[in-house]
Amino acid sequence: VLYRIGDAPDGLFGVLSGGFAFEVAPHERGPTFVHLFHTGAWFGEAELFDGRPRIATIRATQRSSLLQLPLAALRDLAATSPDMWRLLGFLSANMLQLALCGVDDLMIRDSGQRIAAILLRLASVRLSEVEFVDPDQDISITQDALAAIANVSRATVAQHLSDFESAGLVTRSDGHVRILDSGRLRGRVSSDEPLP
Repeated sequence: VLYRIGDAPDGLFGVLSGGFAFEVAPHERGPTFVHLFHTGAWFGEAELFDGRPRIATIRATQRSSLLQLPLAALRDLAATSPDMWRLLGFLSANMLQLALCGVDDLMIRDSGQRIAAILLRLASVRLSEVEFVDPDQDISITQDALAAIANVSRATVAQHLSDFESAGLVTRSDGHVRILDSGRLRGRVSSDEPLP
């Protein structure tokens, strides 16, 4: 665990390799796994604006490495480069877009389309082919965790993953899903047609 909900903010983090689960507990339940950060992602900026305790738990999902910009270093940078706050605001705006897209995906009624959308988001290729991700990177997620995110049963997830695998869209291994064809999987999100 890199940090937990309630910890004091200690800077900004960038993922150099591996992956990190983002877990939240804004209400009565949780923490709940809601997203994955992969190589190239930055996180931890929200609390830098107001100094409040961490609002999420971040834990490694595999062997990983990070870059940390400690809080004191960020303050020094901001003192010499006022543009730093605009850049942090840009990162926050990207996180807001990610959250809104995630909420929108959860409103997809068809469970297969919803699961496809969530897999694309977890792989950081929901909106486009080129984001900050290694195209061969696995999504470190169990079927139970995917079922919780998609708000469906584990059996429903297993059936859809089996269908996706048969269609050549994904491969599965223990605790991992790899997207083989993000373009066709994205097409599955927007189509009511059953898979061949």
